[in-house]
Amino acid sequence: MKGAPKNEELEQLLAAEFGVTEFPSDAPPLVDRARHLELAARLKALGYRLYVTVVATHYLPQAASKAGPEQPEHFEVATALRKPTQGGTLAAWRCKLAVGEGIPSLVGLFAGADWQEREQFDLVGVRFDDHPDLRRLMMPDDWEGHPLRKDYAIDTACTPWR
Repeated sequence: MKGAPKNEELEQLLAAEFGVTEFPSDAPPLVDRARHLELAARLKALGYRLYVTVVATHYLPQAASKAGPEQPEHFEVATALRKPTQGGTLAAWRCKLAVGEGIPSLVGLFAGADWQEREQFDLVGVRFDDHPDLRRLMMPDDWEGHPLRKDYAIDTACTPWR
């Protein structure tokens, strides 16, 4: 999503209806997680009918530095939808979650969100509220932890499984 062409329609919608004022050039805009589902529904009504991706990232706590203020441990969930037109305009946004917070599932709007949300739950540990079948997708049911979290021990023993 980094480097995606600027989407004027999305920026106007976010500014007018969602109170978003910052549009970084190197990341999708940040939207309040409580309005995540509302934004997706609004975009679907505008013709963004293709669910492209959801990507969750885990951030460890950071002390204040020259690079920026102190940051507690958190997650960011980036979502992208596309209009099925020539040129296929992309609408991407991200939501910031505190540890233990969930984000509304988009499965009710986009069937394609089902397994992608399950993958992010399984590998990163983000909970998608109201998901109809939120369970492990890639790791065995008895696997402990989420291997793509930054605090997951890289030397965790694992026997081959198929």
